[in-house]
Amino acid sequence: MLSNDADSDLEPTIRLLGGVLDDIANGRLRVPNFQRPFVWRPDQMLDLFDSIERGYPIGSILLWETTDTVDSLSSIGDVPIPPAPTNRPVSYVLDGHQRLSTLFGVLRRHGRPPNADDQREWKWRIYRDLEPKTDNERYRHHRGAGNPPAPVPSSYLPVRAVSTTRDFLQFSRRLDVSIRDRERLERLVDEADRVAQRITSYKIALIKLGGGELGQAVEVYTRLNRRGIRMDADQVISALTHRGGQRTLSEKIDDIVRSVASTGFGELQRQAVFRSVLAIGDEPDVLSPRWERIADRMQNRLVDAVPAAEQAIHAAVSFLRQIGLPLANLLPYGHQLLLLASFFHHRSEPSPDQKLRLQQWFWVTSWAGSFAGANSATVRRGLEEMRLFANGIGALHLDIEDVQPVPEPFNLNSARAVAYIAWEAGEFPKRLDPLGQEFDVVRQLAAGASQAYRPILAGDQRAANRLVLPTIAGTSVHRALLDLPDSGSLMLDFGDGPYSYAFTKRFLKSHGIPELAWQRLREGNGDLFLQQRAAYLEKKLRSFANGIDIPLGPGLVGVADDDTDHG
Repeated sequence: MLSNDADSDLEPTIRLLGGVLDDIANGRLRVPNFQRPFVWRPDQMLDLFDSIERGYPIGSILLWETTDTVDSLSSIGDVPIPPAPTNRPVSYVLDGHQRLSTLFGVLRRHGRPPNADDQREWKWRIYRDLEPKTDNERYRHHRGAGNPPAPVPSSYLPVRAVSTTRDFLQFSRRLDVSIRDRERLERLVDEADRVAQRITSYKIALIKLGGGELGQAVEVYTRLNRRGIRMDADQVISALTHRGGQRTLSEKIDDIVRSVASTGFGELQRQAVFRSVLAIGDEPDVLSPRWERIADRMQNRLVDAVPAAEQAIHAAVSFLRQIGLPLANLLPYGHQLLLLASFFHHRSEPSPDQKLRLQQWFWVTSWAGSFAGANSATVRRGLEEMRLFANGIGALHLDIEDVQPVPEPFNLNSARAVAYIAWEAGEFPKRLDPLGQEFDVVRQLAAGASQAYRPILAGDQRAANRLVLPTIAGTSVHRALLDLPDSGSLMLDFGDGPYSYAFTKRFLKSHGIPELAWQRLREGNGDLFLQQRAAYLEKKLRSFANGIDIPLGPGLVGVADDDTDHG
């Protein structure tokens, strides 16, 4: 059994990377089913190998060793592994799944020819460029674009080749055949050998929790990580409530996230979905860090709470889309989803007056930064307020006096800024690019506001200085605006195509840019351009707020909050 003193049950060890991967390949080191799926981005995978080659620490791997049978994954990094050995201790990963999956999936991926069309396979094909242009571009993927696919450059060492002598020799032979310059060949072979030595000699720190039950192991894990639990909350509850042969809570949350994403709304915050399940399961404190206590209370409620939460979340998402929120990643606060789901759980068919009040509540809480730094007490009050309002015996409080919908400086990590982007996307949904093609602004924002919402003038932090405008490679937003035809254009007789002033007027209107403001920009007066555009956008925003009976005070510009809990 695990004792009350966590340190007495910890066994720290240092292992060579190859030995750890051997344990995975033999089924002795496994990933339990309650862990969330592999979610690392391709760039994170590259960074891991770059850190290993440089000898940087990649963090310890936390394991729980037991002879108990625990449902676990049959493949890691998309590579099949054998069943766990019987009557022998097996180690299960509590923290380190993403790192181990990356390492095993890349280094033990043998016998599978690369397939450029396989959307799951290409990310596991990582190469070390032996002749990188910069020191920060050493590791890369090669997707083999084109038809037929472009060949892998000779100087690209397949990282999987470093784990077996046979694969490394095959790479060396290919180099010998393809490179005639003997001096270059010798340099590349030496570099490849150095890389292989760095990776195969890398040592990983393992911390092993021995014996006891799964609940005790997870409790020790959470105590060790009080200042920042890397295991997601739903994973902890999944571990503590898991029963063999059943789908875990974490898997069910994945199902809800996927079902919402399939509607075109995008992926919700898992944490917001998880907290919605807790709230609908009548858990009184959805932000509590004492997960083992929550697990005890929720054990018998999850069967009913999960499907009820899914239905309520879909109703909340449908409502959000109706009132002008086009994407999940433009949800200012995850708590807003939680509270709306709670409302729709209690009342699936709200009255018109309730719908209007909920719409006002959403925009006011977004513009007022109402959930910046929200704590357990704030959320408990919000859930109770929503329950009473849904049952027709209470009202929603609106912080009208704190509303400042135009944040300054305009920080894309600010919840207020995200709300502003969502409003602007609804105000100007169909926009023209410099070639006269209409584009969907929501689709551009779906890839990420930081890539789509581009500055016009360098260094200015006002909201009016941002524009969603795809341009040809190498052309700035500022340049694209300056290149639009003006009223003196010789093309005026050619209709309203992209080379006429008539097109320019249509283009500017689609982006919320007054013509006079644009003229100031062409004259080199960027500050006056931004002032005039800001005044125009403020007028539009006031009209929107008046349309839903939200009175706005004289000052709309405020300091952007630094809350980054938007979805």
